[in-house]
Amino acid sequence: MRALASIVTGRRTKWLVLLAWVIAFAAMMPLGSKLADETTDDTASYLPQSAESTEVVDILDSEFPNGETTVGLIVYENPDGLTAADKRKIAADAVEIERSGDEIPLTRPPAVPFARGAPSDLVAPNGDVAYTVLTVPTNFDESADWGKAVRDITGEQADGMRILLTGDLGFATDAEEVFGDLDTKLLAATVLLVLVLLGLIYRAVLVALTPLIVVFFSYTVATAFVYLYAKSGASVSSNGTTILIVLMFGVGTDYSLLLVSRFREELRRVEDKHEAMHRALRRTGTTILASGLTVALAMLVLALADTGLTNSLGPVAAIGVACAFVAGLTLLPALLTIFGRTGFWPRRALVECDPEHPSVARQGVWRRVGDRVLERPLPALIVTVVVFAGGALGLLAYKVDYSTTNFFKKSVDSVEGFDVLGESFPAGTLAPTTVLVERSDGPVTRSDVAESVQTLDGVNGVARATPTGLRSENGQIASIDLILEGDPYVQSTFDAVPRIRDAVGDLGPGVRGLVGGGSAIQYDYDEAINSDLRLIVPIALAVIAVILALLLWSLVAPLVLIASVILSFLCTLGLSMLFIRYVVGDPGVDASLPTFAFIFLVALGIDYTIFLMARVREESRRHGTREGMLRALAATGPVITSAGIILAGTFSVLMTLPVTYTFDLGFMVALGILLDTFIVRTIMVPAAVELIGDRIWWPSTADRGGAVRERPEAEPAGAPAGGS
Repeated sequence: MRALASIVTGRRTKWLVLLAWVIAFAAMMPLGSKLADETTDDTASYLPQSAESTEVVDILDSEFPNGETTVGLIVYENPDGLTAADKRKIAADAVEIERSGDEIPLTRPPAVPFARGAPSDLVAPNGDVAYTVLTVPTNFDESADWGKAVRDITGEQADGMRILLTGDLGFATDAEEVFGDLDTKLLAATVLLVLVLLGLIYRAVLVALTPLIVVFFSYTVATAFVYLYAKSGASVSSNGTTILIVLMFGVGTDYSLLLVSRFREELRRVEDKHEAMHRALRRTGTTILASGLTVALAMLVLALADTGLTNSLGPVAAIGVACAFVAGLTLLPALLTIFGRTGFWPRRALVECDPEHPSVARQGVWRRVGDRVLERPLPALIVTVVVFAGGALGLLAYKVDYSTTNFFKKSVDSVEGFDVLGESFPAGTLAPTTVLVERSDGPVTRSDVAESVQTLDGVNGVARATPTGLRSENGQIASIDLILEGDPYVQSTFDAVPRIRDAVGDLGPGVRGLVGGGSAIQYDYDEAINSDLRLIVPIALAVIAVILALLLWSLVAPLVLIASVILSFLCTLGLSMLFIRYVVGDPGVDASLPTFAFIFLVALGIDYTIFLMARVREESRRHGTREGMLRALAATGPVITSAGIILAGTFSVLMTLPVTYTFDLGFMVALGILLDTFIVRTIMVPAAVELIGDRIWWPSTADRGGAVRERPEAEPAGAPAGGS
């Protein structure tokens, strides 16, 4: 770290560091701008490769002429009953959609109610609702445009008849409207929030802008590397690139706050700005490196997941965090050194050299808080543990739910159409499940299909099974549309999937059924997510424990810190479930939420513990563990508090999006970060360390094996000399 500090703070080399980043920025920006074109959001990209649903998708894409398809349902409703004029409008819409050609590329003619030979189940028993079925290729890039074209043709009203597009095509269209330019809006909101908070914290223009400059440069470089990663053939989802914005602003700002705080301390001690930054980086650089590696490696653990959506996020997040901490160790100190004391204008008096000024480690509100906690550590620890354990009981309210009516936080046509449809038809009409009937020894027969339909109709939870008439190119596979009775995206409906698979797993000699699409996809996704959580949690904790052990030269401290993080996570998850279920009123959460919340909370929450305990380690060498803890609390308190508020604020930006999942994730991470900032770091960890005493550093001591003693601070070897 000494060599790096000498380079990035040197009188000439600091300019070379800045120049290198400017060149990298200019070279990488064109690549990063093309990232959106390389993201993959198709069905197979977020399913596990071993899932039966994935096999169904692969067979449809490779064996059927039209590949995997998406269904759109045009719902027509007239409370007074559909009139003759309404029926003419329904027929005319279908004709115009068929004539639209490539604008709406149907894979088969629409199923139109009231048409000659049309199935009777397209019309409600009382005649007030009917729906047309459109089938288009599955194309996540184009489906929203096709849906808009359908809505342009049908309109929303026709002489008292309401017209709504729902089904997967309708949801894709509404999602496009909600998520359109999402990254740009999210970036703007995050930048504005961080700028305001930094301005309030520093009240100095250049220092407040510096973290944003560093994050902007590192984010541009990161998106270019992610683009190259995607071009190599890896799967990168748009969800991952969206979360990357918030993640990098969070960790990048954390590193900036830590270094700026130490730089300010050193400017009070020494006159020369180069020497001050050299000392600051030499003391905080290892902490930033350890923190960055912890977060990056914890994110990289996600790559071990079976679920495509999860494992694709891991490398993307790791690349982003790596770029952030490299910028924090190079570009950030170079910029701060260039600005020097001028960067703190108009509050330059705060950093005027005054070696006789009392050390920040001996004063302040956080020192007083620490004194109170360490006076009665056992009650403090017991109270916090009991409170957190009580919050964890909220996990009893945990429930998985993907209800169609709960996906968006605002009213959209696709949800309204589903509500109308569900009043008169089986709710599973929204997203049919696909059953493929395959004969291994020759073409599949009509008898095979008929027997399969009869078997499926007898399964509990199935409303009806309908042959599509579609066959694979070799004639050995036929498809059946399966309509389930319940909402296709709720847990009770998922329970029907294993029953269906059991029923068609063996349809006779040489004949088998495969179940995918609709509820089967969500069932397989849930199974994989739960398996991933059991795999990811212990590995991520082990990675974090190893890095903490190396940073703190201790085996006991990492165990204490990991225990505090786990307890904090369980409390956060429990309180979040209570809030989501009984305050917001949602019926449940996405099954992937605990996995992502765990990674973000454990990886990011451990940041503040690293900031604190690295300073405790440093101070304990000279003052002993107890005084070291008090000095560390005083020194890092403002930094960690500011960082926690900013990080919680950046994740809370996700709550402004009109989508339930992002709202839940934003709330959960923001809550967890605040708990870590104000309770775990302030009360729980100091109380535990006080009770354990010097044994916290075992097998080393407070002085890494030597006697604890007061000694003057040594000047860094090779520190630059001269004026500011």
